[in-house]
Amino acid sequence: MHPLLAGLTILMIGDSHLTHKNTLVASLPEAFVAQGAKVVTYGLCSSKPEDWVDEKPLNACGYTKRIGTERINVSMDKNDAPPNIQTLMQQWHPDAVVVVFGDAMAGYSQPKMPTDWIKDQVHALVENIGSTKCVWIGPTWGHYNPRYGKTDARTVELANLLNKEVQPCHYVDSTKLLQSKDVSTEDGLHLTTEDYTKWSKAIVQNVEPMLEKGQ
Repeated sequence: MHPLLAGLTILMIGDSHLTHKNTLVASLPEAFVAQGAKVVTYGLCSSKPEDWVDEKPLNACGYTKRIGTERINVSMDKNDAPPNIQTLMQQWHPDAVVVVFGDAMAGYSQPKMPTDWIKDQVHALVENIGSTKCVWIGPTWGHYNPRYGKTDARTVELANLLNKEVQPCHYVDSTKLLQSKDVSTEDGLHLTTEDYTKWSKAIVQNVEPMLEKGQ
């Protein structure tokens, strides 16, 4: 069978859900590579879309660069951070960009979601991706923990906003990929290894048709 994504170069960037070893970075690249794609992945813990537009993103709690399915190494060096999106686009010339953002800009601990601020940074990243095919993966469910303050209501509010604002990127609403009652987390925000694998499989099923040539 001819791989569905043969010949495509995919650039993936995102926050902590795409950074540490037991997260999406452990399974999404494998799934896309298995379909013939060349995949380059960059994760920056606690990052927001606007951080990737800045001249030099800051490493607050971990940075990962993974080429294909090579070994995952997370750098905690504060001076070690990924290039910005402009540089990455010029370096890799991707056919598609997959981004994983949402939780770090939701303002979970704030009384109101910072809607205008979210719109500004979303538009800035999308503008820098330009006409390249783009898929935006929104956050999935979690559980309330005072450390992050994540709630189902704010997660849904954010998902609805992103669905409207990330265009022309395709939007994948991860709240519709898994059921809240079935999601387990380590700290209210970050999933267990098992549930990151479930989330990854659901993402791939939705994203692959969007990335096929001609779509």
